[in-house]
Amino acid sequence: MLNRDEMTRRAIGAETNWDIIIIGGGATGVGCAVDASSRGFSVLLLEQDDFGKGTSSRSTKLIHGGVRYLRQGNFSLVFDSLRERGNLLQNAPHVVRKLRFVVPCFSNFEKLLYFAGLKIYSLLARQWSFGETKILSRNETIQQLPNIETRGLRGGVSYSDGQFDDTRLLINLVATAAEHGAVLINYARVNEFTRNTAGKIDGVKFRDEETGKEPTVSAKIVINATGAFCDAVRKMSSGSSSHLIKPSQGIHLVLERKFLPTENAIMIPETTDGRVLFAIPWNEHVLVGTTDTPLNETSLEPRALDNEIDFVLETLSRYLAIAPTRSDILSVFAGIRPLLQNSVSENTASLSRDHFIEIDSSNLITVTGGKWTSYRKMAEDTIDRAVSIGKLPARKCVTGKLKIHGANISGQEAPRFSVYGSDAAEIEASINDKPSLDTQIHPRLAYTFAEIAFAIRNEMAITLEDVLARRSRALFLDASAAIECAPRVVEFMAMMLERDALWAEKQLERFRLVARGYQAKTEKLRA
Repeated sequence: MLNRDEMTRRAIGAETNWDIIIIGGGATGVGCAVDASSRGFSVLLLEQDDFGKGTSSRSTKLIHGGVRYLRQGNFSLVFDSLRERGNLLQNAPHVVRKLRFVVPCFSNFEKLLYFAGLKIYSLLARQWSFGETKILSRNETIQQLPNIETRGLRGGVSYSDGQFDDTRLLINLVATAAEHGAVLINYARVNEFTRNTAGKIDGVKFRDEETGKEPTVSAKIVINATGAFCDAVRKMSSGSSSHLIKPSQGIHLVLERKFLPTENAIMIPETTDGRVLFAIPWNEHVLVGTTDTPLNETSLEPRALDNEIDFVLETLSRYLAIAPTRSDILSVFAGIRPLLQNSVSENTASLSRDHFIEIDSSNLITVTGGKWTSYRKMAEDTIDRAVSIGKLPARKCVTGKLKIHGANISGQEAPRFSVYGSDAAEIEASINDKPSLDTQIHPRLAYTFAEIAFAIRNEMAITLEDVLARRSRALFLDASAAIECAPRVVEFMAMMLERDALWAEKQLERFRLVARGYQAKTEKLRA
């Protein structure tokens, strides 16, 4: 499995002239690593923090075509995304599943309008369809959404889309790239480019944040896949680079399941700011989002704004009979979208979600934009360009049907750990060997110490935040519970990693600082 020490040794060892170096360990960067390594190229990926620390861990947990892009007339984007949705279900069935949505309607006109639009959405999927679109009566809508507001309700429209756990898929993609020979390192910050006599970029200097070492490695081509941070990397290449993206923030609230006591999701087709709002069942909780707030700067740890929280709660209150208040929020998190600049529009809801590839005068390839669903196609297009610019051997992309790590499900995996796919057997085996590992980290969180141990041994988790935010989703599901269990978890980690009490104390302090930003219960959050 994944071992950071081994990865680091390989990165700075005998093979220092890589075919491709990728900067950025989110969905786009790791997707590029999977694509390139599966074509047989030597690949080094460097991530400044943990895999998925930024946008890729903060999605709405949906694999979808983008219903509202139909309204914008972007049929090609919807069609491509629906095809990629089908590929993901086929290639990663352990982390991707079909999910039924209901659009509550408060007039007969709404029913006909949304049925027509969602029927087109379903037809565009063709052979990748996830299910039929139906008009629901008032009683059928209430049955499928038990807590729906019934005053004025005329019925609904149901359709199917996809759901996933973003960081579970991401860490499986890291494993997939590694299985094809790629070297991927978290906590490795690129600080500088190296150049050949012609002024073209031919490598990078990076800092290993764990050891403090600053090696230099070379490559035939370098890819900037840093998402919301891509402009800063572009500036490293050329100080005169203009801004390519206009960042936008979206927030999500996590609530108790009682607010959506069903396996169906709610889609609110148009909010006052022109977005779509979702309320979906996720890990025995309810996830609600998202907003669209223009930003002037990016951060690895963005914070939800008071008005965003109030907006989501107010919108949701119009659709639920028993509506949540701020005190019902278990966790709130924000993510930044790297939207492509559009000088004509100030409304980020109208900016492009399609991806864009730039090659600058130093041969730095930047890929940005897009969304989780289309990560594979973004990677394919990017590596095609890298092959051409880097004068690499022409080799076809094979990721369309490439099974992602964990997907070889035999049907024998333990249902408790089904999201791990074929890795579930190893977690169960560790419990059989040491039954004490079959202990929940907190009464309100289903995660066990066996899963924490697995993340440390096999998934390059090296900080308390890695474990509680991304290998498990404890922080995203219940911030208070994550803070409460943190001392026990960090003590367990220190034992496994052979770290001292000072390390544990610093980890705990850093985690508490981050985790407080996920709480909306005791005080209003500020920017």
